[in-house]
Amino acid sequence: MAGPPPPVSNLNGNWHYQFRIILLGDSTVGKSSLLRRYAEGSFIPAPCPTVGVEFYSKMMELPPGIKVKLQLWDTAGQERFR
Repeated sequence: MAGPPPPVSNLNGNWHYQFRIILLGDSTVGKSSLLRRYAEGSFIPAPCPTVGVEFYSKMMELPPGIKVKLQLWDTAGQERFR
């Protein structure tokens, strides 16, 4: 049975892998509320609109002892992609 994969080097040694997740969607659909609830466990009934991008971070530990850092990007909802 193989063990966990070798750690990826990082500056402070607190995690093995890092993932960046960008949440896209229309304005005022609840992207900020969803990310804040997931990352911080809190809910604000009337949040201020996002200007540009906001960032959240969450650490997770997956079996067998692999630490993952999630960087969650909250966009303003006014992007146009072609």
